[in-house]
Amino acid sequence: MAASGYSEIPGVYSETPRPLANLRRTLRTYKTCIGASMMVVLVLVLASTLSVLISQGLDEDGPVDPQSVPANLSLVTLMAVPWPRRDENWYINRWKRSCTRLPDDPRRHQYQPDPNNPDDPEAPEWTRPDNSTYPEGDTWNWNRHPDQLPDWSSQDVSSSLSEGSKEEEQKTMTESELDRRNLSIPVGSAAYRHQHAFRKTHPLATNMSRLGYSMDRASCVMRDRMNLSRETSSFDARWIGDLTPSPYCDRSKLRPRPAPCTAGARYRSVDGTCNNLKNPSWGASFTAFRRAMPPDYGDGISALRRAKDGGELPGARTISNVVHINRMEDSQSYSVLTMSWGQFVDHDITLTALSKGKRGESIPCCLSEVRNNPTLRHPECAPIALPRDDPFYAAFNQSCLEFVRSAPAPKCHFGHRDQLNQQTAFLDGSALYGTSTKQLASLRAFKDGLLKSQLTLDGRQLLPPSKDPKDGCNTDEQYKYDRFCFLAGDPRANEQILLTIFHTIWARQHNQLAIILKDLNPDWEDERLFQESRRIVIAQIQHITYHEYVPSVLGPKFMRHLGLSPQGDGIYTTDYNPEFHPGIANEFAAAAFRFGHSQIQGLVQKIDAPEKNVDFQQLSTIVFNPFSLYDTGTMAEYVRGQVSQHTGAVDTYFTSQVSGKLFRGDEKFGLDLVSINIQRGRDHGIAGYVRARMHCGLAPPSNFSDLANDMDAGALESIKKVYNSVEDIDLYTGGLAERPIKDGLVGPTFACILADQFLRLKRGDRYWYETDEKPQAFTEAQLHELHRTSLARIICNNVPELGSIQRWPLRMYETGNPRLPCSSTSIPRVDLGAWEEGDI
Repeated sequence: MAASGYSEIPGVYSETPRPLANLRRTLRTYKTCIGASMMVVLVLVLASTLSVLISQGLDEDGPVDPQSVPANLSLVTLMAVPWPRRDENWYINRWKRSCTRLPDDPRRHQYQPDPNNPDDPEAPEWTRPDNSTYPEGDTWNWNRHPDQLPDWSSQDVSSSLSEGSKEEEQKTMTESELDRRNLSIPVGSAAYRHQHAFRKTHPLATNMSRLGYSMDRASCVMRDRMNLSRETSSFDARWIGDLTPSPYCDRSKLRPRPAPCTAGARYRSVDGTCNNLKNPSWGASFTAFRRAMPPDYGDGISALRRAKDGGELPGARTISNVVHINRMEDSQSYSVLTMSWGQFVDHDITLTALSKGKRGESIPCCLSEVRNNPTLRHPECAPIALPRDDPFYAAFNQSCLEFVRSAPAPKCHFGHRDQLNQQTAFLDGSALYGTSTKQLASLRAFKDGLLKSQLTLDGRQLLPPSKDPKDGCNTDEQYKYDRFCFLAGDPRANEQILLTIFHTIWARQHNQLAIILKDLNPDWEDERLFQESRRIVIAQIQHITYHEYVPSVLGPKFMRHLGLSPQGDGIYTTDYNPEFHPGIANEFAAAAFRFGHSQIQGLVQKIDAPEKNVDFQQLSTIVFNPFSLYDTGTMAEYVRGQVSQHTGAVDTYFTSQVSGKLFRGDEKFGLDLVSINIQRGRDHGIAGYVRARMHCGLAPPSNFSDLANDMDAGALESIKKVYNSVEDIDLYTGGLAERPIKDGLVGPTFACILADQFLRLKRGDRYWYETDEKPQAFTEAQLHELHRTSLARIICNNVPELGSIQRWPLRMYETGNPRLPCSSTSIPRVDLGAWEEGDI
């Protein structure tokens, strides 16, 4: 701190700034005139303030003025619907008692209607309105009654399963032939980085997906044998037969069955099991994504979604070119750190498994040998066609983008395709600690509760090295200098350097906690030190997410309405509900939470504090290129840049760095993230935008013009040019085109999906950091300290060369959000003295 009272970094104020002498002299000279003027201003301000307070009081306690802007009206609609929203789990629970799964017995209704029995599917518990806006007679929603299934026999079931196995064998033969011919995605290409370094798939997921693929094909065979409609296939084929004795339900080929749950376990499991004692696999790793809305597959089982008229939807790249143009609009309030934190959270709760070939290799879909020989085309290929006149790719003579479908989740029943989430659903630091005991063990030092790390020559702590030369990240040039990519609990940690920095900061935070706890409690063994440090880290990640990030996305008013805001001052919550399924919704993972991709800036800012130099790098140059973190000062330079640079606004516009150059490396072109997102939604059977609106209680449009109140005018005009029907709009595109709700970042449809998920992650987590349930509850004194957690302090403590940061780093520096020295007492500190045991 300079002697004058100002810091050496412009805009950063000390706790006691130097008095302004010139201003004081001016005030003395004109004090009479200034005093009179101030009196007038004061009267006007008081009158205005009183008016505002009255209007705010009405806004808080009563309905919003009908003349409010559409964004406010949409928020009123969302606040009027019941939460959480009904999902597939609700539908199954409602009707499972009334459905048999016995071969040779297609009779379904096995209950005596009794309105006083809450398990009766016609009881008020199940039939009360949920404020969805499906038209009268619409049955493609969870409020429907199951269809009457035709008679089936055990022969129908066994024959369908047999045919499904044969199709899986044929797929395996195709994989073997591709392997024999050495046909795979070229090493070092953008598609290779995407599938090997970013979308890594665990061998367990690959094995599970083989059962999933067989069951999907068997479901298609059963659909044809029984002449089932698309709707019946999607909703009710699950009630055909009892497949428990079949190989498709062989537990030895699925994720390991969770050990018997211990209700009194103090620490959460690493794989997410036993969080819910009644349903131990809810939220666990390597389980299927939850369905918030009924899936929309072209054939009711697994084929990509079709247009309303039954034809093909517009190509994903065509939509990208017309609607998601290469233009950037900056957010006025939020920093690039907002995008990075959102990605860190996303990687903590979602990692979709990808279909793989023999020995886990990537599947080629665009190679000329494959495209010219139908026998070599893998059934999981869904390549993205590029228009001949594509404004970017045509110059490179490209006509196809690699795209392979997500791995199908296994299931013990007929019905629609689902996808596998390799992460735990809970916000539990799995991006840092992994999702299995084996993976966690590989990251631990097993000494003093520490995580493994590597030290630079100047004593800086970095993540442990990944020395696999074929991991899609390491390069020969850096490898020979012993500079490696990094290992973390999530395989995507190296995807872009801003994300790698967050992984490093939290690994450092864990080790800082372990060292302090060891000092406070010298008799604690390694396991106790590790688990208590992990427990605190998870609590701090949860607090920052719900105190600083989610309010920015949903707006503080919606947060309060849903009860999502942290309590503060050591107050516990008592709203855990074991009936809330915490699993990540497919619509959340494949569409809504991808809104952050529109926030990505094409140029990434760095600031050198001593020289105050500002430098920019193209995003594509820092993707899978974390090696500069070995250099002194680099981390602080990027953090300064992140908190000083505006993030992109949430809209339909994207930088060309991700809509054509994603993962390009040294090549001139890469992938198009927008096209991938649209295609991934169709791959997952995600319902269209209009169906999502109705699910959320928003008015269903009958034509494009009906969306004018909720959508940006320019985006809507572009959407009209590419889609034939309003019902064809993809959820990803439609959601981004909406105007944000009041004080939020996203429009009402995405806000609905995100709110439902974040509500479930809080109220469906038995280990939520504010719980009062023992033994997992923190003491009141400990919780009081955890409520003092802030992202600013976490960053300052773990990037010591940073020097300063704004109080709320997800927001830009401005009045009310000053940039402060890291030594400032205005950035609260967590006192770990509350964890000291024994006599002082």
